[in-house]
Amino acid sequence: MLRTSLGRATPWLLLALPLLLLAIFLLLPYLLTFYYATTPATIGHLTNLSQVGLQNFATVLSSHAPPFGGVAVVTVVFAVGTLIGSLGVGTGLALSLHTVSSSVRSVLLAIYLVPWVIAGVVIGYTWQLMYDPQIGLANTALALVGLSPIGWLTDQATAIIALMVANVWASYGVVLLIMSAAFANVPPNIILASQVDGASYARTVTRVILPSVRPSFLLAGLVALVNGLNTFDLIYVMTGGGPVYQTETMALEMYRLTARRGSVGQGASVTVILFTVSLLLAIAYVIVWRREARKWI
Repeated sequence: MLRTSLGRATPWLLLALPLLLLAIFLLLPYLLTFYYATTPATIGHLTNLSQVGLQNFATVLSSHAPPFGGVAVVTVVFAVGTLIGSLGVGTGLALSLHTVSSSVRSVLLAIYLVPWVIAGVVIGYTWQLMYDPQIGLANTALALVGLSPIGWLTDQATAIIALMVANVWASYGVVLLIMSAAFANVPPNIILASQVDGASYARTVTRVILPSVRPSFLLAGLVALVNGLNTFDLIYVMTGGGPVYQTETMALEMYRLTARRGSVGQGASVTVILFTVSLLLAIAYVIVWRREARKWI
C-alpha cells in the first residue's frame, strides 16, 4: 500500500521544484502586475496601497501625450508588419532548405538562425548604424542607384517601416524552425503524387505542402504576431519611440509610464492590456487549431 502511494506521488514530487520555480518567476509576477494595475503604486510607494479599481486603465486610455489610440495603431501596424515579414521570410527559407541535401541544410539552417540568437539590443544598434543618414549602408545603396538619402529613423513616414524590417530580420528564426520541422513531416508520397500529375513546384507548394502544414503555419503566425506586440528592446534602442511618439508602441508606453514617470500602476495597466490581447490571440489559435484538427480525424 505504501509502495503504491509512493509510486503515485513520485511524478508530483519530481514536478514540485519546476512548479515552484514556475510559480515564483512566472505566476507571481503576473499576479503582482494585475494587483498593481488596480492601485496608485509608484516606484517609491509599493506597499500599503489602496484600491482604485479601473482608474489606471481610464487614465491610460484617455492619455493625450501621446494619445493611446495612436500608440495602439502603431503597435498593431508594427505587429502585423512583423507577422507578414516573418512568415514570408521564415517560410520561404524553410522551403528552400528542403530542396538541398541534409548536410547542406544543417549548415544553412545554422547560418539562417544567427540573427535569432543575437540580443535585441545588439541588433538594434547594428540596424541603427545601417540606417545612419551619413555612413549607413541603406543610404549608400540608394546613392549607388542615384537616389537621395533618406532619414530612415527621423522621418515618421519611414521610421516604422525601418523598424519592421529590422524586427523581421531579428525574429524570422522562430518561424523558420517551426516551418522547417513541419515541412520535414509532410508525407513525401503526396508530393510525389502531385509531381506525377504534372504539377509545377509552385503549385505543389500552394496546393499540397502548405495546406498540409496549416496548423504549424498558424502557430508560427501566432508566435510572430505576439513577438511584434511585445517587442521593446529593438525599438527602444533604434528610435526610443520617436520621432514625436510616431513609433511609440504599447511596450514602450509601459516602460515610459513605469520607469520615467514612476507610475507603476499605470505601467501595469498597459501590461495587463498587452497580456489580455496576447491571451485572446492564443485562445483564437486554439479554437482554429481544434477546427483544423477535426478535418484530419
